[in-house]
Amino acid sequence: METLFFKPQTLEEALGLLDQFGSKALVVNGGTDAVLHLIEKKVSPEAIVSISALPDFHRIMSTEDSILIGGGVTYNELLADHALADHLGLYKAIMHLASPPIRAVATLAGNICTAAPSADCTTMLLALRATVHLASLYGQHTVPLQEYFISTYRTVRAPEELLTAIEIPRLSRGEGTGYCRLSRRKAQDIAKVLVGAWARMDGDQIQDISISLGALNPCVVHAAQLEELLRGKTAQQAAELCAATFPVEAKLRESYFKAYKQDVVCAAVSSAVNMAVGNAKGETA
Repeated sequence: METLFFKPQTLEEALGLLDQFGSKALVVNGGTDAVLHLIEKKVSPEAIVSISALPDFHRIMSTEDSILIGGGVTYNELLADHALADHLGLYKAIMHLASPPIRAVATLAGNICTAAPSADCTTMLLALRATVHLASLYGQHTVPLQEYFISTYRTVRAPEELLTAIEIPRLSRGEGTGYCRLSRRKAQDIAKVLVGAWARMDGDQIQDISISLGALNPCVVHAAQLEELLRGKTAQQAAELCAATFPVEAKLRESYFKAYKQDVVCAAVSSAVNMAVGNAKGETA
């Protein structure tokens, strides 16, 4: 069967196509993952719907409380926008992602929709408590990123829905972010451990903290028990606890190297949390 190609010019037209073809439609923008899936015959869509021409999808809008990133915004566009200048962790996650040519076409929304557990920016966005905006012909709604992922490559997004934007809370005074990525190579390699962190400091005390783990589970997860343990602790106490406490939410396979891997995960968590705390205190540029 011949695959149809569509390039809608309006959001309504795009949503109409998704409503018509449902799960038999493949949405593309940068296409960095979708093209590979097509080549490898992992997907056989009846229709390919390119959203690259949709108006407002390449916009980054700032409000007093949040930053709204359009569904078509590329990583290079994110790096060039001053609205994210304070988000050290997200900046580092983007800079570790693939290569400059890929960052020129790949999008944050695509990273989220693919739902790979080793996705760099998805891990950081979870720590930032981001929200995704979904739309269909029947209405619009938002979903906290924490509730968006079901498992590897599976999300709650319905076939007729389109991810139109990602919303990130703005950082306030005393808040900071951190990120750590461990892989065999420094660039262009799938991560083995990903950790994102956000912290709110009151002087030297952690008032609140969010820690996310990637590449360790079927989908990215919060290190909820460790977060609870670190709240109210000083920066030094937090550093000691992170180094000694393995996040129970991380699921490691049984192997001869499991104890070593636990130490590696603790080291990655320590690095991300220390960066977030230092960034919140104005110590990390």
